[in-house]
Amino acid sequence: MAEEKQNITIACNASGQPYPSITWLKSVGSLPRERAKVKNGALTIYDVTRNDGGIYICKANNMLGSASAMSLVVTFPPLRFKVIPPKEVTPDRFGSTILLPCSSESDLRTKITWTKDGKSSLPADTYFLPNGTMVLLSIKKTHVGTYTCRVTNALSTIEARVKINSPRIVGTSCSVIRKYVGMVNGNYVIDPDGEGGLAPFTVFCDMTDKSGVGVTVISHDSESRTHVNGYADRGTYSRDIQYTGASLSQLASLASVSLHCEQFIKYECFASVLLSPHWGDPYGWWVSRDSTKMTYWGGASISRKCACGMTNSCANSGFGCNCDKNDYVWREDSGLLTDKTKLPVKQLRFGDASGHGQEGYHTLGKLKCYGTA
Repeated sequence: MAEEKQNITIACNASGQPYPSITWLKSVGSLPRERAKVKNGALTIYDVTRNDGGIYICKANNMLGSASAMSLVVTFPPLRFKVIPPKEVTPDRFGSTILLPCSSESDLRTKITWTKDGKSSLPADTYFLPNGTMVLLSIKKTHVGTYTCRVTNALSTIEARVKINSPRIVGTSCSVIRKYVGMVNGNYVIDPDGEGGLAPFTVFCDMTDKSGVGVTVISHDSESRTHVNGYADRGTYSRDIQYTGASLSQLASLASVSLHCEQFIKYECFASVLLSPHWGDPYGWWVSRDSTKMTYWGGASISRKCACGMTNSCANSGFGCNCDKNDYVWREDSGLLTDKTKLPVKQLRFGDASGHGQEGYHTLGKLKCYGTA
């Protein structure tokens, strides 16, 4: 950083008849001739150095006599930074600690103050070291902004600014991020298996769902209600699920660090059998992330049953799903899949929807994981 050059001017006025001439000299040493100029009796010294300090004598002379006056010049080196903070900092993650150094060089007593976005109020978990360094503990969303270090002495003020950005990698899941960003919904980058493992990926964090625990939400290409028609044999209809921005391995790592995961699944049927053993092998099923054929439906945990089969409330009490009544009435089986060791759903399979009075619609919800395992 280039230093600003300083000039000083010392006035000297005299009167008399005849009008006196004015000359300058220094009590110890000599004037810096190459940097000194006298105009209208005033002495100007350009590009002042520390050696220019001392007593300067102004002499007024005419043929009748002379007079003199003295002026004391005290020089101080310019106030300057010894250590300044970087212009921009991007933390690796929320919860980390940032040190912002700020110290100066001056022969005079200095005062260091910090502001954030032009205001004197600073975030919580902020403290200062004796040398002026500001420490931001446990970085949160509230720490993001522009900070100014201002150093002042009796003669001048200097400033340095640093911008604190949001971290690029913010935590293992939205439930972890929630502690640092509060109730702010949005897209965040997560790294469930930590540095050096699978690549981080972007997710949507719903910070208000599930009583504000911080829900990691993963979208996919099969969320809309989709018609199943023209597939008679068991499982001949097949739909592979492609998740947005993440592989099944990355989603498995998310499930492992989460306390709960869930995914809504629904099948609307018209004379289209789903799981019932009364009709032999299942006509429909879902495939887990590890490619296992899963023969229970949302809301159940027992093979060949749907949610109504767990409560004995199906359309036909002798069946485990509403769709298995197979009575040419539009029915529905739906609920949440909650075994996080099997989620997310990798594939959907259906049959008994030949198009001759038999059809169905499937709907698969987003993957949602929350809590810290």
